[in-house]
Amino acid sequence: MSWWGPRRIAGPAVVALVLGLLALVAEPVGAQGPVGPQDPTVTLAPIPPPAASIVVDAETGEVITAANERELLSPASTTKILTALLARDRLGLDDEITISETAADAPPRRIRLPAGTQWRVEDLLYATMLCSCNDAAWALGQAAGGGTMAGFASQAARLAERLGLEDAPVLRDPAGLDNNTSIGGGNLLSARDLAIAARAYLADPVLAAIAAAPDHRWAGGDAKPHSVTNLNRFVSAYEGAIGLKTGFTKRAGMTFVGAARRGGRTLIAVVLRSDNHYAATRALLDSAFLLASADEGRNDVLPALPAPPGADGSNPTSTTEPTTTTSTVVSGSGSEPPATAAIATEGTERDEVAAPPVLAPDERADERPVDPVWLGAGSGAVVAAVGVTTMAVRRTNRGRLDRRPARSRQRDRRRQRGRRRGRRSSVG
Repeated sequence: MSWWGPRRIAGPAVVALVLGLLALVAEPVGAQGPVGPQDPTVTLAPIPPPAASIVVDAETGEVITAANERELLSPASTTKILTALLARDRLGLDDEITISETAADAPPRRIRLPAGTQWRVEDLLYATMLCSCNDAAWALGQAAGGGTMAGFASQAARLAERLGLEDAPVLRDPAGLDNNTSIGGGNLLSARDLAIAARAYLADPVLAAIAAAPDHRWAGGDAKPHSVTNLNRFVSAYEGAIGLKTGFTKRAGMTFVGAARRGGRTLIAVVLRSDNHYAATRALLDSAFLLASADEGRNDVLPALPAPPGADGSNPTSTTEPTTTTSTVVSGSGSEPPATAAIATEGTERDEVAAPPVLAPDERADERPVDPVWLGAGSGAVVAAVGVTTMAVRRTNRGRLDRRPARSRQRDRRRQRGRRRGRRSSVG
């Protein structure tokens, strides 16, 4: 068989196989395009509609688009928008909160607030809104409620009435938990009521700045440096985005409140129980900006905004003494959450036990870190491919190697050269 026949082709074919396996290992299954951070708001897959959604004009309160916007659903950590509003209404930014055993034992995600330490309200607001830390939210909720979770529920109900929430909201847990670790079984909110709360949140310049901040660093009440990173990737991915809050629990699914400013208009979008909260929000806002420019709406307007805290130049309920948050039994919950609870509540943030600095696993997700299992399997595939290549080359060469003694090979080569010279002379 000629070397230029099937034997000659075997070598390149095996090399191509090895290169293909190397390429497969270099880019894990499921990766599309180059490895690295990607736009979380863009997807090639169809986007199922969320269970409920609404888009409103932040300035006028006009509802532009909506679907099932009055259905009561679990809001997960988007609850923290209301917790932040209540804290701003009843506490001063420089007030110090003494952390209770209850707040210290909040399930992850958290910054591990030691019981008995004192922390500034402003720093806890950043931790609540940026990293969605549950212990910070529980501490703020208790303090705003006068030191108890029952007080939080009572004050949250008054805030809901003052804001004009109209769909009978249930507000018990400052962090938005809704499982067996939650306060009183968790919360229920409609997308429309969340939009009302988000509109009031953005009307407060202090809170609006917190939601848009990329990170926050401070010295905590435990005398240690702390850092939190904004887990809301929509802020950096969507043109004109200015906040607000992500959320996830198994019961609620993915929830999100997002806001963006374009062409002098600020729109707020709310999605509840979504399969892809960022992509769904992008689609809603893109279409809503077009509809808003054409003055298209639903003839529904949200209630007028109440005056933000400190609008009269005063510092809301600021005190000179630290506010102590005490552990109490909450009506309807039966007991406080167990101290050993460790169930995370943020979608791409779950299973994170926070220790300073708190980073954003949601941001790391699309960087596709090398999985040790995948690395081991890939290395094994490369070793196997190299072995197959070596055996194939040996088998290919076996048929064409001259294994006779050197003297016989030299004699045959002299004869071949002589015959070639003879052919050239006869031709000439």
